[in-house]
Amino acid sequence: MKNTLLLLTSLLIILNCNNQPQKKEPNQNENFTSNYAVIWNWKTTDPELVEENLRVISEEFTYLWEGNVIENAYFDLLPSTNKLGNFPNIAFFLQARSETEAESILSNLTLFKKGIATYSLHPVGVLWLGRRTEIIQEKGLTRSFAAVWTTRNVAEIPDESIQAQSNIILELWKQGIIENVYFDIEGTQAINTTTDFVFFVNANSREEAEEICNSLPFLKQNIATYELYQAGVFWLGKYEDQ
Repeated sequence: MKNTLLLLTSLLIILNCNNQPQKKEPNQNENFTSNYAVIWNWKTTDPELVEENLRVISEEFTYLWEGNVIENAYFDLLPSTNKLGNFPNIAFFLQARSETEAESILSNLTLFKKGIATYSLHPVGVLWLGRRTEIIQEKGLTRSFAAVWTTRNVAEIPDESIQAQSNIILELWKQGIIENVYFDIEGTQAINTTTDFVFFVNANSREEAEEICNSLPFLKQNIATYELYQAGVFWLGKYEDQ
């Protein structure tokens, strides 16, 4: 098997390679209405199957990234679960007009079409807070954990609780502790009936990330629960920002 560096270089889609395929324009419709957090898990146990399809998987991923369909991706070379050889686990956000469209986009990717991996899809609204790269680099934070939140009943949340939650999240973002916060600003809609917000926690360990999440008013007041996924390190932001 190729070494880790070569595999990672391949998965990064040869972004700096001179013979990169000409940029295409996938679904450039400006009417995207929602973002979906996508967390993929390896289904196959055969690393050779991944190697055989690695180039096309990489090209398809780049195609969607360059078309601003995929953004804010993370990769984890040391996943705690679903580890497949030297291949990283990936988490990213996908833009689509509906959950049906999001699933259609993903199901047409070689990665999922051939059963190489599976994915979980979480509707999360719009990007509220991005990434404070300089502060994060100054602190030397390199590990990220995706916190996927679900509120019990949005309509019954007191205004003061929402304000307290927002204030703390904003302060954590200013400190570079959390990033890429996606939030259903208008409240849970028909297109977003489960997940209300997602953000990434920059922490040295899962325990530290859990401590940060557990300090939020929504959890303390039993308004929401969360699932924490090890995401690894930040990889790609928005193509248009490169």
